[in-house]
Amino acid sequence: MMESLEEWLTQPEGIATRLRALRAQAGLSGKQFADANDWAQSKVSRIENGRQMPSVADIEAWARTCNAASEIEDLLERRRDARIAHATFRKRMRKGQTRVQESYNDLVSKSATVRHFETVYVPGLLQVADYARRVLTEMIPLHGLQRDDVDAAVQTRLQRQRMLYDSDKNFEFLLAEPVLRWLICPPAVMRSQLDRLQTVIGLERVRFGIIPMGVELATTPQNSFQIYEGDNTVVAVETFIGETFHRNEEAVAYGQALDRLWDEAVTGEAARQLIISATQALGEV
Repeated sequence: MMESLEEWLTQPEGIATRLRALRAQAGLSGKQFADANDWAQSKVSRIENGRQMPSVADIEAWARTCNAASEIEDLLERRRDARIAHATFRKRMRKGQTRVQESYNDLVSKSATVRHFETVYVPGLLQVADYARRVLTEMIPLHGLQRDDVDAAVQTRLQRQRMLYDSDKNFEFLLAEPVLRWLICPPAVMRSQLDRLQTVIGLERVRFGIIPMGVELATTPQNSFQIYEGDNTVVAVETFIGETFHRNEEAVAYGQALDRLWDEAVTGEAARQLIISATQALGEV
Protein backbone atom coordinates (compact mmCIF):
# COMPACT_ATOMS: atom_id res chain seq x y z
CA MET A 1 0.00 0.00 0.00
CA MET A 2 1.27 3.47 -0.89
CA GLU A 3 0.52 5.68 2.10
CA SER A 4 1.36 9.14 0.76
CA LEU A 5 1.88 11.21 -2.34
CA GLU A 6 5.57 11.46 -1.49
CA GLU A 7 5.90 7.69 -1.55
CA TRP A 8 4.17 7.44 -4.91
CA LEU A 9 6.44 10.10 -6.41
CA THR A 10 9.66 8.54 -5.14
CA GLN A 11 8.96 4.83 -5.67
CA PRO A 12 11.33 3.14 -8.20
CA GLU A 13 8.95 3.84 -11.11
CA GLY A 14 7.72 7.16 -9.76
CA ILE A 15 7.89 10.49 -11.55
CA ALA A 16 10.32 12.04 -9.04
CA THR A 17 12.71 9.09 -9.34
CA ARG A 18 12.63 9.28 -13.14
CA LEU A 19 13.19 13.04 -13.25
CA ARG A 20 16.19 12.74 -10.92
CA ALA A 21 17.63 10.01 -13.15
CA LEU A 22 17.22 12.15 -16.29
CA ARG A 23 19.04 15.07 -14.69
CA ALA A 24 21.88 12.78 -13.59
CA GLN A 25 22.12 11.25 -17.06
CA ALA A 26 22.38 14.74 -18.54
CA GLY A 27 25.35 15.44 -16.25
CA LEU A 28 23.71 18.43 -14.57
CA SER A 29 23.92 19.34 -10.91
CA GLY A 30 20.79 20.54 -9.16
CA LYS A 31 22.08 24.11 -9.29
CA GLN A 32 22.98 23.92 -12.97
CA PHE A 33 19.55 22.52 -13.78
CA ALA A 34 17.80 25.21 -11.74
CA ASP A 35 19.86 27.99 -13.35
CA ALA A 36 19.02 26.68 -16.83
CA ASN A 37 15.31 27.11 -16.07
CA ASP A 38 15.47 30.21 -13.86
CA TRP A 39 14.18 28.12 -10.94
CA ALA A 40 15.19 28.19 -7.33
CA GLN A 41 17.43 25.22 -6.56
CA SER A 42 15.02 24.31 -3.77
CA LYS A 43 12.31 23.66 -6.38
CA VAL A 44 14.49 21.02 -8.04
CA SER A 45 15.10 19.42 -4.65
CA ARG A 46 11.40 19.43 -3.74
CA ILE A 47 10.40 17.79 -7.01
CA GLU A 48 13.15 15.16 -6.90
CA ASN A 49 12.37 14.25 -3.27
CA GLY A 50 8.62 13.95 -3.83
CA ARG A 51 7.68 17.04 -1.84
CA GLN A 52 6.20 18.89 -4.81
CA MET A 53 4.10 17.56 -7.67
CA PRO A 54 5.67 18.79 -10.95
CA SER A 55 3.30 20.62 -13.27
CA VAL A 56 2.92 19.70 -16.93
CA ALA A 57 5.06 22.74 -17.79
CA ASP A 58 7.70 21.62 -15.27
CA ILE A 59 7.89 18.19 -16.92
CA GLU A 60 8.18 19.66 -20.39
CA ALA A 61 10.96 22.00 -19.25
CA TRP A 62 12.71 19.11 -17.50
CA ALA A 63 12.69 16.92 -20.61
CA ARG A 64 13.84 19.81 -22.80
CA THR A 65 16.74 20.68 -20.48
CA CYS A 66 17.83 17.02 -20.36
CA ASN A 67 17.49 16.55 -24.15
CA ALA A 68 14.88 13.91 -23.48
CA ALA A 69 11.85 15.11 -25.47
CA SER A 70 11.00 11.48 -26.31
CA GLU A 71 10.35 10.88 -22.59
CA ILE A 72 7.60 13.50 -22.23
CA GLU A 73 4.61 11.22 -22.80
CA ASP A 74 5.93 8.60 -20.37
CA LEU A 75 6.66 11.29 -17.76
CA LEU A 76 3.16 12.77 -18.11
CA GLU A 77 1.66 9.29 -17.68
CA ARG A 78 3.63 8.81 -14.47
CA ARG A 79 2.37 12.19 -13.28
CA ARG A 80 -1.23 11.16 -13.99
CA ASP A 81 -0.72 7.96 -11.98
CA ALA A 82 0.62 9.98 -9.03
CA ARG A 83 -2.32 12.39 -9.11
CA ILE A 84 -4.76 9.46 -9.01
CA ALA A 85 -2.83 8.00 -6.06
CA HIS A 86 -2.94 11.33 -4.26
CA ALA A 87 -6.69 11.57 -4.71
CA THR A 88 -7.04 8.06 -3.32
CA PHE A 89 -4.91 8.97 -0.30
CA ARG A 90 -6.95 12.09 0.44
CA LYS A 91 -10.13 10.02 0.37
CA ARG A 92 -8.73 7.31 2.66
CA MET A 93 -9.96 8.90 5.87
CA ARG A 94 -13.23 10.03 4.34
CA LYS A 95 -14.16 6.44 3.58
CA GLY A 96 -13.93 5.62 7.25
CA GLN A 97 -11.40 5.33 10.03
CA THR A 98 -11.56 1.57 10.48
CA ARG A 99 -9.47 0.93 7.37
CA VAL A 100 -6.92 3.47 8.53
CA GLN A 101 -6.67 1.71 11.91
CA GLU A 102 -6.29 -1.61 10.12
CA SER A 103 -3.33 -0.21 8.19
CA TYR A 104 -1.66 0.79 11.46
CA ASN A 105 -2.37 -2.65 12.91
CA ASP A 106 -0.59 -4.06 9.88
CA LEU A 107 2.39 -1.75 10.41
CA VAL A 108 2.75 -2.88 14.02
CA SER A 109 2.37 -6.55 13.11
CA LYS A 110 5.26 -6.26 10.63
CA SER A 111 7.53 -4.34 13.02
CA ALA A 112 10.10 -5.71 15.44
CA THR A 113 10.26 -2.42 17.35
CA VAL A 114 7.63 0.33 17.61
CA ARG A 115 8.71 3.72 18.99
CA HIS A 116 6.31 6.55 19.85
CA PHE A 117 7.00 10.14 20.72
CA GLU A 118 3.87 12.11 21.66
CA THR A 119 3.27 15.75 22.52
CA VAL A 120 -0.55 15.74 22.56
CA TYR A 121 -2.24 12.33 22.66
CA VAL A 122 -1.64 9.16 24.61
CA PRO A 123 -0.35 6.65 22.01
CA GLY A 124 -3.08 4.53 20.45
CA LEU A 125 -1.41 1.36 21.72
CA LEU A 126 -2.03 2.60 25.29
CA GLN A 127 -5.45 4.23 24.97
CA VAL A 128 -8.50 3.11 26.92
CA ALA A 129 -11.69 2.77 24.90
CA ASP A 130 -13.38 6.04 25.93
CA TYR A 131 -10.21 8.06 25.34
CA ALA A 132 -9.80 6.46 21.89
CA ARG A 133 -13.44 7.21 21.12
CA ARG A 134 -12.94 10.88 21.99
CA VAL A 135 -9.85 11.12 19.74
CA LEU A 136 -11.44 9.36 16.78
CA THR A 137 -14.68 11.32 17.10
CA GLU A 138 -12.75 14.55 16.67
CA MET A 139 -11.43 13.27 13.33
CA ILE A 140 -14.91 13.41 11.77
CA PRO A 141 -15.21 17.23 11.56
CA LEU A 142 -11.43 17.70 11.29
CA HIS A 143 -11.18 15.65 8.08
CA GLY A 144 -14.74 16.12 6.82
CA LEU A 145 -15.41 12.40 6.99
CA GLN A 146 -18.34 11.05 5.00
CA ARG A 147 -19.18 8.30 7.49
CA ASP A 148 -19.15 7.74 11.21
CA ASP A 149 -17.53 4.39 11.98
CA VAL A 150 -16.01 5.45 15.28
CA ASP A 151 -17.18 2.38 17.24
CA ALA A 152 -15.63 -0.01 14.72
CA ALA A 153 -12.47 2.11 14.51
CA VAL A 154 -12.12 2.08 18.30
CA GLN A 155 -12.38 -1.71 18.39
CA THR A 156 -9.82 -2.02 15.61
CA ARG A 157 -7.43 0.31 17.42
CA LEU A 158 -7.84 -1.65 20.68
CA GLN A 159 -7.08 -4.91 18.86
CA ARG A 160 -3.61 -3.48 18.22
CA GLN A 161 -2.90 -3.53 21.94
CA ARG A 162 -2.70 -7.32 22.00
CA MET A 163 0.65 -6.97 20.25
CA LEU A 164 2.11 -5.31 23.36
CA TYR A 165 2.45 -8.83 24.76
CA ASP A 166 4.09 -10.33 21.67
CA SER A 167 7.46 -11.70 22.81
CA ASP A 168 8.96 -10.92 19.39
CA LYS A 169 8.29 -7.18 19.65
CA ASN A 170 9.71 -4.25 21.61
CA PHE A 171 7.98 -0.94 22.30
CA GLU A 172 9.08 2.53 23.33
CA PHE A 173 6.67 5.22 24.50
CA LEU A 174 8.06 8.67 25.22
CA LEU A 175 5.50 11.30 26.24
CA ALA A 176 5.90 14.99 26.87
CA GLU A 177 4.32 15.76 30.26
CA PRO A 178 1.52 17.91 28.73
CA VAL A 179 0.08 14.67 27.32
CA LEU A 180 -0.84 13.86 30.93
CA ARG A 181 -2.42 17.26 31.42
CA TRP A 182 -4.35 18.05 28.24
CA LEU A 183 -8.00 17.60 29.23
CA ILE A 184 -9.32 16.46 25.87
CA CYS A 185 -11.94 14.24 27.53
CA PRO A 186 -14.05 14.28 30.71
CA PRO A 187 -11.98 14.04 33.92
CA ALA A 188 -13.32 10.56 34.71
CA VAL A 189 -12.11 9.27 31.34
CA MET A 190 -8.75 10.98 31.77
CA ARG A 191 -8.36 9.47 35.23
CA SER A 192 -8.97 6.01 33.76
CA GLN A 193 -6.47 6.75 31.00
CA LEU A 194 -3.79 7.84 33.47
CA ASP A 195 -4.37 4.70 35.51
CA ARG A 196 -3.81 2.66 32.37
CA LEU A 197 -0.45 4.37 31.80
CA GLN A 198 0.72 3.28 35.23
CA THR A 199 0.18 -0.36 34.29
CA VAL A 200 2.65 -0.02 31.42
CA ILE A 201 5.58 0.95 33.63
CA GLY A 202 7.76 -2.09 34.14
CA LEU A 203 6.21 -4.23 31.41
CA GLU A 204 8.69 -6.56 29.76
CA ARG A 205 9.91 -5.29 26.36
CA VAL A 206 8.30 -1.88 26.97
CA ARG A 207 10.31 1.28 27.59
CA PHE A 208 8.14 4.06 28.99
CA GLY A 209 9.28 7.58 29.77
CA ILE A 210 8.06 11.13 30.26
CA ILE A 211 9.84 14.40 29.51
CA PRO A 212 8.92 16.59 32.49
CA MET A 213 7.98 20.23 32.27
CA GLY A 214 10.66 22.54 33.62
CA VAL A 215 13.72 20.59 32.49
CA GLU A 216 16.21 22.25 30.17
CA LEU A 217 15.97 20.61 26.76
CA ALA A 218 18.89 19.96 24.44
CA THR A 219 16.47 18.80 21.73
CA THR A 220 13.21 20.69 21.18
CA PRO A 221 10.10 18.47 20.73
CA GLN A 222 8.65 19.76 17.46
CA ASN A 223 5.97 17.19 16.65
CA SER A 224 4.64 13.77 17.50
CA PHE A 225 5.77 10.80 15.43
CA GLN A 226 5.89 7.01 15.38
CA ILE A 227 8.72 4.79 14.16
CA TYR A 228 7.95 1.26 12.91
CA GLU A 229 11.20 -0.67 12.66
CA GLY A 230 11.25 -3.87 10.68
CA ASP A 231 12.55 -5.01 7.31
CA ASN A 232 11.67 -1.54 6.04
CA THR A 233 11.57 1.18 8.71
CA VAL A 234 8.68 3.62 8.37
CA VAL A 235 8.14 6.88 10.26
CA ALA A 236 4.58 8.22 10.47
CA VAL A 237 3.97 11.88 11.26
CA GLU A 238 0.35 12.86 11.85
CA THR A 239 -0.83 16.43 11.25
CA PHE A 240 -4.11 18.33 11.10
CA ILE A 241 -4.44 17.48 7.40
CA GLY A 242 -3.33 13.87 7.28
CA GLU A 243 -0.27 11.65 7.53
CA THR A 244 3.23 11.92 6.14
CA PHE A 245 5.42 8.85 5.88
CA HIS A 246 9.22 8.84 5.80
CA ARG A 247 11.78 6.19 4.98
CA ASN A 248 15.51 5.78 4.44
CA GLU A 249 17.66 8.72 5.57
CA GLU A 250 14.67 10.67 6.88
CA ALA A 251 13.59 7.73 9.02
CA VAL A 252 17.12 7.50 10.43
CA ALA A 253 17.00 11.21 11.31
CA TYR A 254 13.77 10.75 13.25
CA GLY A 255 15.29 7.83 15.14
CA GLN A 256 18.32 9.92 16.07
CA ALA A 257 16.06 12.76 17.26
CA LEU A 258 14.11 10.34 19.44
CA ASP A 259 17.31 9.00 20.95
CA ARG A 260 18.25 12.56 21.94
CA LEU A 261 14.79 13.27 23.36
CA TRP A 262 15.13 10.27 25.67
CA ASP A 263 18.11 12.00 27.33
CA GLU A 264 15.73 14.34 29.19
CA ALA A 265 13.16 11.68 30.09
CA VAL A 266 12.34 10.14 33.45
CA THR A 267 11.29 6.52 33.74
CA GLY A 268 10.18 4.05 36.39
CA GLU A 269 9.03 5.50 39.69
CA ALA A 270 9.79 9.08 38.63
CA ALA A 271 7.46 8.68 35.65
CA ARG A 272 4.84 7.10 37.89
CA GLN A 273 4.94 10.12 40.21
CA LEU A 274 4.27 12.47 37.27
CA ILE A 275 1.23 10.38 36.36
CA ILE A 276 0.00 10.39 39.95
CA SER A 277 0.43 14.16 40.12
CA ALA A 278 -1.61 14.61 36.93
CA THR A 279 -4.32 12.32 38.35
CA GLN A 280 -4.48 14.28 41.59
CA ALA A 281 -4.86 17.52 39.64
CA LEU A 282 -8.04 16.13 38.08
CA GLY A 283 -9.68 16.34 41.49
CA GLU A 284 -9.52 20.09 41.22
CA VAL A 285 -11.33 20.19 37.86
